[in-house]
Amino acid sequence: MMKDMKCSMSKLFRSFFIFVLILIIVFPATGFAAKTKKSSSADLKSNKNVQNTDMTEKYKKPMNNILEATQLFYSVRLNYSMKSGESKKIKLTSLEKQNIAAGRQILEGQSRITNFAFSQRVQELFGANARIASLPFKTEPDVPEELVVRCNSNYVKLAVGEWGEESPVYKLKSVTKKGKKWKVVFKVNMYDSYTDSMQPLGKVILTLKKNKKSVYGFNIKGIILKKM
Repeated sequence: MMKDMKCSMSKLFRSFFIFVLILIIVFPATGFAAKTKKSSSADLKSNKNVQNTDMTEKYKKPMNNILEATQLFYSVRLNYSMKSGESKKIKLTSLEKQNIAAGRQILEGQSRITNFAFSQRVQELFGANARIASLPFKTEPDVPEELVVRCNSNYVKLAVGEWGEESPVYKLKSVTKKGKKWKVVFKVNMYDSYTDSMQPLGKVILTLKKNKKSVYGFNIKGIILKKM
């Protein structure tokens, strides 16, 4: 009889011990999961509540500097390769980055640029590398919107042309910051010197990321063009 009682007590003690162990393991884990879930929900809510901050006046100069270095690309695309009402997200391939970077060189009246200088400009604008060897090998562009062609391994030739009586005019509309993302909007008009009139051409929307190493203070991360 005593032996049976001892056996029962031993089983009861083991059962109680296992039950306590389960409580220790399950409840803290459940509490941690709940806490993590609550924290994630709070983070999500916090990100959602981040407001756009208007930085137009403060950052007018650096944004216009970026525009000066890249505007020829936007003008050519809007004027030659897009239809009225069309919206286009530019795929920033290696070639397109180099086409964009070429614009400043053309505006400075130079028809060619060395590999080193060209690579440096792409790096400043995009934080990316550029290689002349990756460009198509030809002496003239096939289409008006192609701004860069490779003539040999040392330099690229840039397609230089004139607008004639019409030319694009840009105006900075807004600079906004949301978290770490910067959004810049430029309005583009075509000015007709013969009639002294303006006609809407489109909009340029840039997504930027701050980069203190760049002379512009930013790198371009996205481009959207909208033709009126």
